[in-house]
Amino acid sequence: MKKKIACAVLGAMLLGFSLTACGNADNPSTGEITESGYPKREFIVAAIDSHDKTSAHEIEIFTNLVTERSGGAITFKVFYDNLLGKATDNLNTLSSGIADLGTVCTLYTPSNLPLSQITYCVPFAPDDPVLAAKLMYKVSEAYPEFYEEYEKNNVVCLGWKGNEPYKLYSKGPIEELAQLKGKKITLGGVYYIPWFQSIGAVPVNAAAADLYQTIKTGVASGSFVYDSIYCNYKLYEVEDYCLEVGLGARNNNVLCFNKDMWESLDEKTRQLFQECADEAMAEFQDWQQSEMDGWEQEMLDNGVTISTLSDEAKAEWAETALGYQDTLQTWIDEVTALGYDGAGIMSAYLQAGEELGYEWHFDTTPYIQ
Repeated sequence: MKKKIACAVLGAMLLGFSLTACGNADNPSTGEITESGYPKREFIVAAIDSHDKTSAHEIEIFTNLVTERSGGAITFKVFYDNLLGKATDNLNTLSSGIADLGTVCTLYTPSNLPLSQITYCVPFAPDDPVLAAKLMYKVSEAYPEFYEEYEKNNVVCLGWKGNEPYKLYSKGPIEELAQLKGKKITLGGVYYIPWFQSIGAVPVNAAAADLYQTIKTGVASGSFVYDSIYCNYKLYEVEDYCLEVGLGARNNNVLCFNKDMWESLDEKTRQLFQECADEAMAEFQDWQQSEMDGWEQEMLDNGVTISTLSDEAKAEWAETALGYQDTLQTWIDEVTALGYDGAGIMSAYLQAGEELGYEWHFDTTPYIQ
């Protein structure tokens, strides 16, 4: 038995060394320049979900584009479903060179990527994932520190994407905020929790795979999750009401490249990667919208009643939430302590939203410079 364990450990170590070698700048290419003008080479990719899921589909789009545009010279060995490490540790997987390319979920990296947490701290941000992505691109143009914080972690940010918005699902209808008082709701997140606590809801922690039983057994009477999770786990069998609360779509996932490997690439290849990343993100947003439409139809087909929180209720909730805990100021203070212009960045973020045509549901005056 000890011999078997030792062999298994040795095998895992050899796999790690092998992948590190493949994803290291010391192994830049075969040296062969193809007719397309690109070097013949293969890159290692760490994907945090399967190819047909919103957390990883941009990987499939991007890699296919690069291979096609390079005339087949540049290929990728993609490890889907966290095969190279946990999703929570994918930043380290990339920065250490185990993989060259992958998706970083900023929800898991608050201390490494503090500026990127701005997408979570503003209540009732744009619910449209495309607008959410445009907002992040716009503020990062004004403050390149957003890109620089990735480079501090030895990765290069190739692009942000807007993720589907969270919604509130429940066993019974919720027509006004007062009904949430005392209700146990499954949710997580540094900022979501105080927003729900501010109106009297009781946060319950539950993994996605446990949501069905958590709701069915009455441990909680509602869940705050994505449509994709709701449909994937058939939660409509135990909670058939959906309230589109409009707390906002977030820029959770970022397409990143190992910085050492990136700097070893020639300018033409880097330009190809960036162009394909921009195109892949746009194509992903179209694909995600199609998926979102499909999930909503699946919900309707299974008898789910869908309603939308009124603008008046959103404004009331936002005022209550920020009075309970000013999450914008919390973020400003945290990044200012790290040497960033927190107040300036927040002001630019809110103004960028307005310039893109979005109307915030709370008084932004205290934060605008």
